[in-house]
Amino acid sequence: MDLACVGAGIMGQRLLEQFDHHDNVRIVAICDLDEEAAREAAETRGATVYTDHNRLYQNESLDAVVLAIPSFAHTDQAIGAAKRGLDLFVEKPVARTTEKAAEIRTAIEKHGVISQSGYLSRYSPLVDRAEEVISDRTVSLIEGRYWGGVPGREWGREKTKSGGSTVQLSTHIFDLVRYFGGEVDHLAAVGGSRVNLESIDFEDVNSTTMKHENGIVSYVSTNCLTSVGRKLELAGEEFALEIDFTHQTLTGEIDNESIQYEPDDAASSLRREVDAFVDAVTGRDESSIRTDYADAARTLELTLAANEAIETGEPVSL
Repeated sequence: MDLACVGAGIMGQRLLEQFDHHDNVRIVAICDLDEEAAREAAETRGATVYTDHNRLYQNESLDAVVLAIPSFAHTDQAIGAAKRGLDLFVEKPVARTTEKAAEIRTAIEKHGVISQSGYLSRYSPLVDRAEEVISDRTVSLIEGRYWGGVPGREWGREKTKSGGSTVQLSTHIFDLVRYFGGEVDHLAAVGGSRVNLESIDFEDVNSTTMKHENGIVSYVSTNCLTSVGRKLELAGEEFALEIDFTHQTLTGEIDNESIQYEPDDAASSLRREVDAFVDAVTGRDESSIRTDYADAARTLELTLAANEAIETGEPVSL
């Protein structure tokens, strides 16, 4: 499997490190507008350096492309790859607007390429264990939080580029809300900035309440003030569970019996996510993929709807 990576930033490097573990994957090219960053990533891998993704596509014989670029930077990278029949791994958020996401999704479907997005929490052993213990029980309530501090990268602090904290940060939690709760019918959201952080141009806290098509109620809070971490709580038919992604624990009770679980390999989610993509591409079998591009686009739609509700003060139907 010959692979190229467009985007040599932090996430691109993390993904490349996981692909390095696969003997059947050859990283042939790295592309980034920052040539030095691309060169640094390419040097130890014997990969060719590019600053123009179109030239990369023209010059290299590839099987798949990894897009590890900010959401605002999506232009024709994914569409150009799909037109060439190249399978795609697209880091989240998969676009900045629903219009761009729809355009990319259409290209992927038209050209029949395999796609996967970077919602790595779906591959967490904690999520696997939670699914196992609740089995086919009825879920009634889901609560999640992403308390993660100010985004580290400059573009992440600008709402026009990043979409703000809901689209850029707590998107992982919104995605898990969809994963466990199904599609959202309507939502309401509010945001505030009592601390008024000068380093960001969007609200520093917000909360979103959702009603799902199946009747589940869910809630997500986001803040840029603290670094407490990420959690998801599930409650329903004779169970209550808390998935703590920061401390890598699953706790709670089911049928009045306590549950406590800690995975042997707490850092395995990213590896399992990359493994799934490699298996899908090399085996031409998408069954290992838990979140393809179309699914990730629905999470984007949900977070953008939350933004709309914050901005307008009105409920939003999806």
